[in-house]
Amino acid sequence: MKKHRYGLWTIVIIVIIAIIGGAAWFNGNKKASSSTKPTINIATAGTIFPNAYRQNHKLVGYDVDVAKAVAKAEGYKTKFTITDFDGIFGQVDSGRVDTVANDIGATPERKQKYIFTTPYNNETTNIAAKKGTSYQNLKDFEGKTVATSGAGNNFITTLKKYDPKIKIKVYETRDQATQALITGRVDGLLYSRATLSAIIKKQNLNWHIVKDSAGQALVAYPFKKDANGKKLRKVFNKGLAKITKNGTLNKISNKYFGYDITSQIK
Repeated sequence: MKKHRYGLWTIVIIVIIAIIGGAAWFNGNKKASSSTKPTINIATAGTIFPNAYRQNHKLVGYDVDVAKAVAKAEGYKTKFTITDFDGIFGQVDSGRVDTVANDIGATPERKQKYIFTTPYNNETTNIAAKKGTSYQNLKDFEGKTVATSGAGNNFITTLKKYDPKIKIKVYETRDQATQALITGRVDGLLYSRATLSAIIKKQNLNWHIVKDSAGQALVAYPFKKDANGKKLRKVFNKGLAKITKNGTLNKISNKYFGYDITSQIK
């Protein structure tokens, strides 16, 4: 009888050891698999809400979340590098990063040097004004001043071509430009419809986006024109197709802009 009990205990102990060992092996393989995933290196200025900015010391934003979702869909990890916008394309040129997540318009000038993914945003050039004012369309701002940020942004160039009679005051940051309209130092705020919608939604501002847009530039991820760039562009395009089809892109868009961005990408 005692031998029978000892036999049972021996079997139980062997089973426990096997379970523990199997769990350890599984976890070890899981960690190894995670650590061996290929990495896509991405540069961003990390200063523009709602595309790429810091919240509670964490990098978040529409462009950031989309890049992470795309990489995950294709079995890649992401590593973000924060850098000044002035040198952001230099990071790609030097090979220190693979692409940029910073609301980058796929303009004809940029396409001469870089290859772009399929678009994941439509950067229209719009102006927001306080409700109750007389501003209803872009022409109403002739002789008036609108605020924006970043001396080299596409909105400035586009609006100047559309109507040079509208004055533009450029601030260092988006927050400063937004505050300029809140405090009445300017008559309007110049950005994309998506960005203006996000600012109005987040701060619960009594503003409206006036009719018309001065132009548009589809936003996409740029890659270097070499073999690695072409390979990663293909990876991103596959990932973007997946997250568009399964509704992830729409979910991220609603989170930051309050509407479905996929209906705006044409």
